[in-house]
Amino acid sequence: MHLFRTLSLSASVLLSACTGSQTTLALQPDFDVSTSAGPASVSIRDTPPDMTFAEFEQAVSAGMQSAMPARPQMTPVAAPFPARRIVWHVNPMIPSGMSRLVVNVFDGSSGPTVEAQQVIDNTAPRSRVEYAVQALTQRLMAKLDQRDQQDTGIASLSNHQHPA
Repeated sequence: MHLFRTLSLSASVLLSACTGSQTTLALQPDFDVSTSAGPASVSIRDTPPDMTFAEFEQAVSAGMQSAMPARPQMTPVAAPFPARRIVWHVNPMIPSGMSRLVVNVFDGSSGPTVEAQQVIDNTAPRSRVEYAVQALTQRLMAKLDQRDQQDTGIASLSNHQHPA
């Protein structure tokens, strides 16, 4: 069991590193959203085993939209894409019939700055996957808003410091 957890963690770290590469971040995003720090591109890398890409894209879009009603959902934009990238991927947990739904936020090519994840049943209906996306988006946006406010506060302090 310990070996399985170690392998799962290693796979998550490797997957996170791959999704934040310059090549990945240069790819056309699936759609864009607004965050507290401005626009962000959204990419979907993997889908649950029992869903098509189109079904999962609709679930992600609807789940994110319901979690962020005050932030307008936008359509895909042309390059250059926003520096902030939200990446969704699914790691099947064989042979349990479950998958780990993971969402990472990358600011430029740096590693993931914020991450949230949840285990879902591979046979869950789209509505349940949408709900999981909504819950993850709410957690992600709360973490992201807090981090952005801290960054803004630090920048404000730096701008207000005067040399002695």
